[in-house]
Amino acid sequence: MLILLLPLLPILLAFGMFAVSRWRTTIIAVLVWTLFEGVVRKWVFPGYQAQILVAKDIVLLAAYLGYALTIGLRSASPSGPLLLLGGMFVAYCFVQLVNPNAPSMLLAVYGLKNYVVYMPLAIIIPDMIQREETFRRTMLWICILSIPISLLALYQFSQPPSHWVNQYVSHEEGVTSTAFAFGAGDGGDFQSGRARTSSTFSFLGGFSTFLVLMVPMAQAMLLSGMFKGRALLLVAGSLALALGATLTTGSRAPIYVYAAVMPVMMLLGAGKGLVSLTTALRFTLVIAVIGGGASFVFGSALDAYEYRAANSDNPLERLLSPINEPLRAFETSPLIGTGIGTTSNASASIMQSPDAWWLGGYAYEAENARVMQELGFPGFFLLYLLKIYVVLLIYRFYRRSRRRANIALHLQALSFTAIHLVFPTVNNPTGGLFYWAMVGLAIAADRVEWRAWRSAATLAPSPPPIGAHAV
Repeated sequence: MLILLLPLLPILLAFGMFAVSRWRTTIIAVLVWTLFEGVVRKWVFPGYQAQILVAKDIVLLAAYLGYALTIGLRSASPSGPLLLLGGMFVAYCFVQLVNPNAPSMLLAVYGLKNYVVYMPLAIIIPDMIQREETFRRTMLWICILSIPISLLALYQFSQPPSHWVNQYVSHEEGVTSTAFAFGAGDGGDFQSGRARTSSTFSFLGGFSTFLVLMVPMAQAMLLSGMFKGRALLLVAGSLALALGATLTTGSRAPIYVYAAVMPVMMLLGAGKGLVSLTTALRFTLVIAVIGGGASFVFGSALDAYEYRAANSDNPLERLLSPINEPLRAFETSPLIGTGIGTTSNASASIMQSPDAWWLGGYAYEAENARVMQELGFPGFFLLYLLKIYVVLLIYRFYRRSRRRANIALHLQALSFTAIHLVFPTVNNPTGGLFYWAMVGLAIAADRVEWRAWRSAATLAPSPPPIGAHAV
């Protein structure tokens, strides 16, 4: 894989030098690039899709270096349990490089990248944000950028699965991967059903990750009432389009997430005084109108989704798989795992072997089972202890927050990190990047609010309204 990067070496050097000197701009650019990376990997340079993915991470590492050189020990980085748990997990991942069960050092290095390359964002992003207005703009821009992304998904759905616009990224060089189909065949070009869309993302999983990020965010923004006029229309419109685009994925997971998260966010918002009874009724009416309009406008997508839901595997078995599969993986895997990266999506390509002999004949779909298989029980325990702590930490941020924009952001971050106790952050690069970026945004929001209170308390001392600050 490193040899394959040689044609991109001059470009990487140029971007790397820029990333070191302009690390803030680079990190923002990488986050935006991730939303549209699939366009380049699928349609512009499909022969370099693997190199483009790795190059993005190399540029991000250069930005980390620029951050370390610029801020370094002067950083007000999170301390305490978050750094301790994160540091223990990262150390364990490095130890995995010498796991005797690992079939390849190159595969182990690639697996290490998958686990840890995005974790520094939780430390760096809080040092990038100094004003509360930044959170408002960030959330609004996510909604604005989601509009063309959703519209492209709707266009993909209108085209046959074999159409070039429905192409997925393939892990095998020179091989084109066409979209999966779902729904009842309509005859002609749609005889096999409708395409499961990936929009501007490389894979269906990346698009689904973006949707479960964006829809709860739009809900939190509507609940907070922090936007009026044109901005409010943009948020509501982006929510309607995202709900319609969700149906075109054919994936049940986002629907389950919306059904579970939306009522909980409503209750949590009410608990903070964010939502009055009148606001709750208005929001319910808006969601009903949006849902009804989406089912009417995107009727064919709804029909295809309902067909797949009625004719696919048992949903109860799918819901229980994050519990059942790790137990089976625990029974069938070595104590220290088969080696970091051995279940990665690129393992067959790196090992030049399609049969995954290094896994001993056992393969799992759920990410927590794959983590158990790769890292063994110690690595599984450290990773999910860290993830559980992140959820509890953001819940604490939500409890002590008093500002509407911050409450909205914490609600979204809480929902996103909670569902990623199950959803993938390791074998889904989009999920990993967005997960640690949201953790960083939540820490930044809490820090900005704390600084504002401390500044106000200096001018007019009063009892602290948001409790002691500790991360």
